Amino acid sequence: MKTDLYTKIILTVIAVALTVNLFKGSITPAMADTKKYVTLPANPDGSINVNINKMNETMDVNIKSVDRGAFYYVTPIPVKVTQ
Repeated sequence: MKTDLYTKIILTVIAVALTVNLFKGSITPAMADTKKYVTLPANPDGSINVNINKMNETMDVNIKSVDRGAFYYVTPIPVKVTQ
């Protein structure tokens, strides 16, 4: 009789915890990361087409830092540097 009562109590605690977890997940959704990323289609040669609207002069681009894991699973993109 003692084992039956113990089993019922343990199963009730598990059921209550699962129910609370279910409602908690619907109230506060999980956010993995706040950063926004986008995937771009690449051309067959690996280049990416970029269209900048309303720009008539040369744009100065200075890359100060890149996250170490940003290119972990991708191949490098060839870039032409003109000066």
